[in-house]
Amino acid sequence: MEVEITWGRIIRVWWAYLWRNLIAVILAAITGWIIGFILGFIMGAMGIAPTTSQIVTAPLGALFGLAFSVIPMKMILGKDFGQFRLVLVSKA
Repeated sequence: MEVEITWGRIIRVWWAYLWRNLIAVILAAITGWIIGFILGFIMGAMGIAPTTSQIVTAPLGALFGLAFSVIPMKMILGKDFGQFRLVLVSKA
């Protein structure tokens, strides 16, 4: 049974996603920094210019951020919010 979409319910879902996504962004940044540091170190040892290594590692960081941002959405789907649950319902 569907429930009415109210601002209170929207805020609860938004907050559930937001704080989880903030943690995911922090973890993605740390992971990206570590991998970027390692790749930059290796590329520097190979004599590759720092600008080139930035061009290579920046898109990798963006990809990590995108990959990590899916996890919080997966976490809140099916979550019980007290008065309602956030679920996917088939149209068939």
